[in-house]
Amino acid sequence: MNAGSSPCYFLCILCFLPFFLKANSVDLPVHGCYWTESCQSKWFGGCDAVYMLTDQSDDCNGLCAGPSSRPCLPFHTHFHCCKPEIPKATFKCARCRRKLDFGDSYVCCTDCSSPNLVDKTRKLGYCKTGVELAIQVKQEETFTWVAGPWMKCSSPCDGGVRYRDVGCFGTSEGASSEQYPVDDRKCLASEMPLREETCNLQSCGNLSMVDLPDNKHNGMSGWVIMLLALGLLAAGGLGFAGYTYYGRTASTHRGFVYIMMEGYS
Repeated sequence: MNAGSSPCYFLCILCFLPFFLKANSVDLPVHGCYWTESCQSKWFGGCDAVYMLTDQSDDCNGLCAGPSSRPCLPFHTHFHCCKPEIPKATFKCARCRRKLDFGDSYVCCTDCSSPNLVDKTRKLGYCKTGVELAIQVKQEETFTWVAGPWMKCSSPCDGGVRYRDVGCFGTSEGASSEQYPVDDRKCLASEMPLREETCNLQSCGNLSMVDLPDNKHNGMSGWVIMLLALGLLAAGGLGFAGYTYYGRTASTHRGFVYIMMEGYS
């Protein structure tokens, strides 16, 4: 029997035909991924060169081109093929929430979709949405403590406590803002300035009213209020004494007149 007319020969051709015709009729994307346009054999089908197989589905997970796409024959399916690439430099990764942090750089998709890496050492990967894979080198940051002004001492003498705000701030090379607050753990704890300290340790008994700090700014101090209270008490005492003396004098005169009139009766 001639080999060209053998049924097995034609059967083999039918089995291997999808493998030879895979995705050659479509324009392959430059970046990202694509679904094979036609159904391919699960055993002999696959992706084009430089593309890697990432998924397979009879209906392309609902993304097959054309609403009238026919279902695949048994043991056939659509393949999802992606092209790994080295990320290109960008300044857009910092604003993306779905990015990969490598410490000194970010890797992202230019549309902020989730990136997929196949080689973390070379940062080789792809974006399923078809956009470019990108990388952004982090700007060099320096961190330092910044201390605010001291608040007013809690006591004018005999020892008090005063406080101030201390926080860790960062600066980035080329950033528009000079400083921005960061977590305190990014600054060296050994270099942190004091947040509180004692103040006005001098004894109140050795100070006059003029020597007390903030005397002009605090209005009437406790000493002034006490002196005013004593003055009011003294004035009240003098007024009460005068009233008593006046009452006694008036009653004595009335008694004298009464005795004189009684002598005439």
